[in-house]
Amino acid sequence: MSREKLHLPVDLHLHSTASDGALTPKQLIARAAGAGLAAVALTDHDTLEGIEEALEAGRSYNLEVIPGVELSSFTGEEEIHLLGYDPLFPERISEVLEELRRERYRRMEKMLLRLRRLGFHITNAEIISEAGAAAPGRLHLARLMVKRGYTPNLKTAFSQYLSRGRPAYVPRTKLDPARAISLLHRAEAVPVLAHPGASGRKLIRHLLTLGLRGIEAVHPDHTPEMVRYYRHQAQKLGLLVTGGSDYHGDRVYRAGNIGAITVPYRCLAAIKKAPRGLSFKIQ
Repeated sequence: MSREKLHLPVDLHLHSTASDGALTPKQLIARAAGAGLAAVALTDHDTLEGIEEALEAGRSYNLEVIPGVELSSFTGEEEIHLLGYDPLFPERISEVLEELRRERYRRMEKMLLRLRRLGFHITNAEIISEAGAAAPGRLHLARLMVKRGYTPNLKTAFSQYLSRGRPAYVPRTKLDPARAISLLHRAEAVPVLAHPGASGRKLIRHLLTLGLRGIEAVHPDHTPEMVRYYRHQAQKLGLLVTGGSDYHGDRVYRAGNIGAITVPYRCLAAIKKAPRGLSFKIQ
């Protein structure tokens, strides 16, 4: 690999219509190719359904695509997202991902009921149509609330109704971080702590004992001080550094466009060389 390639930009955190993104995997890869990126990772929430389409599009656009997934886990009331990069055996976690998908439908039914009690009449059929092939999530619901004129924008939908502690919020099934990391190791993916923000500082050492391999230090929600802190922690603890735009297609939800937040290709090269798999048992 040339020294020049190691410095080329990559975006290692993207979402498509396979979860709650606005663009199909093919559209996403086309946009990424136009942004001049050397590689991207598709990291949809709790699913690998968009990977084949993204890989095929990558071949068409001559853009390297890395398979990935973003799992949501909880420790107490703290929500922790974990990225799993380049799973070598994705079929090993397909059953768990399918159960998480079914749980999203059950959760959405409860949220729709709460919204109806508040006077917002959105049907199951409408949310399924909005989500398309994906399991419905809060962002799909927020988009519908804006379309129906119930809220002026996505930010208001979340802050007034859909965020934790708001009247339409329903908690998800609580997958704990140990099991989430174990699942990623079972698939021989590389587990990385996603957008740790301010609260992630106290979690890193514990997650490291569970098999964490890296930290998403570079993210649109991170201040320059946070980026420096997490880069330093990664270096000190022997962890990988990753980063990306966390692009969903809605500028109000995440700042910037595909490729607005990048890391150099050497970060991806390190992921590819990372050791795979641990002997953890899934409880």
